Amino acid sequence: MRIQLCIFLILLAANTVAASDVHVPKGWRLPTEKDMSGDWAEFRKDNPHPYLAQADFNGDGIPDDAYIALAVNGKSWALFVNLNKKKSPPKVLKLDEDNGETPPQRMGLDIAEPGTYKTACGKGYWECDKDETETLKLRVPAIDFYLFESANSFFWWDKKLGHFRRTWMSD
Repeated sequence: MRIQLCIFLILLAANTVAASDVHVPKGWRLPTEKDMSGDWAEFRKDNPHPYLAQADFNGDGIPDDAYIALAVNGKSWALFVNLNKKKSPPKVLKLDEDNGETPPQRMGLDIAEPGTYKTACGKGYWECDKDETETLKLRVPAIDFYLFESANSFFWWDKKLGHFRRTWMSD
């Protein structure tokens, strides 16, 4: 038990260092210990930082940061991604925003590894629109943005268009 606790604390400290290095836009902040309630607290054992995912999302060889940030003033929150660069500040993109209607603690982030996935319309949740496909082939990691134990979507880098696209994976 003591060894497991030590390993957990080491992993938690390692993730804290990575989270502290994330550039957050003015007017926003990363969640703090005080914000760890609801689903974030319930599932913390599995993911100490459910509001943060780090991978090379655009395929340039540099790890990027996806994160849920909370408004400094008010109840709004947003999903951001920092496209990090070697020698300059990151390009910060806002992918989604909520006015606080949904508590941020209901939302989580993970990494969808490269591979082929059936989309929500491909699974039959609804008929695919002309701009939707039944399957999504990821060549680089994507951001898995989800409502705990419910719907999820992937934000993935479209190299041809040079920006992120969103595909619903479940409803």
